[in-house]
Amino acid sequence: MSWHAYIDESYTPDRDAYVIGGCIATKTDWIEFSAEWRLFTERFGRIDAARHRYFHMTEMTHRLEEVGFFYSVMSKYVPVFISVRFNRSEFDRARRRICIPGAVIEWDPANYYWIAFRCLMDKFHLERPLLEKLIPLDEVVQFHMDDTFDRKPVERGWNEYIFHRPDDIRDRYADTPIFENDKNVPPLQAADLWAWWVREWSDRGAPQRILRHDFEEFAKPSIRRSPRVTLDIEFTEEQFLPTLARMAKRQTGREVIILSP
Repeated sequence: MSWHAYIDESYTPDRDAYVIGGCIATKTDWIEFSAEWRLFTERFGRIDAARHRYFHMTEMTHRLEEVGFFYSVMSKYVPVFISVRFNRSEFDRARRRICIPGAVIEWDPANYYWIAFRCLMDKFHLERPLLEKLIPLDEVVQFHMDDTFDRKPVERGWNEYIFHRPDDIRDRYADTPIFENDKNVPPLQAADLWAWWVREWSDRGAPQRILRHDFEEFAKPSIRRSPRVTLDIEFTEEQFLPTLARMAKRQTGREVIILSP
């Protein structure tokens, strides 16, 4: 059986929360999902310059009842929802606490995306035993991402990242993530919906709504996939420090000092 994860990012420039997240299902489920999803994009979707219809959550905030139709398709076909979230201010504080005397650490300017992606991949594969009834451990999961400029740090760092994974879980990783245009790929549009709402709930100070899929803004669908698993991973300033320290040490080859808060 072929499993595929579709992942997107969400953040608001003037707010603190940063999220990447999305949905995981089999290739067969994604095919059936896409057929039904397109029925709703034809009716409710946005239209781009090439006259393609698509879903984009940011453009649907004033039409939340219609968003409920799209979520009903996700609820029917998607067995696993996943997200990684953190406050950018906490990440920035953690980065300032990483020190190598006499050396300059060159942090990638797109680090929010890369660090969130690393955290998602780490935690997902470490938590795989919790999903074993849905996704057998000998099944790899191919990740698909929205094709943005943020793809560059992922492509640059993928081989090194895989090289440093523990031997006992390295075989669970598939190939380099596939980057695609979300306007043409319904599962990426579903990832956009889920990541947007996780970010929205985080910005509102209501992360408890994530695990409940608490869409009070529109009616919940009558059809729900069973079983359904929602993995929500939050990172704090302290939790970032070990990863950032490893990244700095690999870059410089020197010992790292973690400064006090």
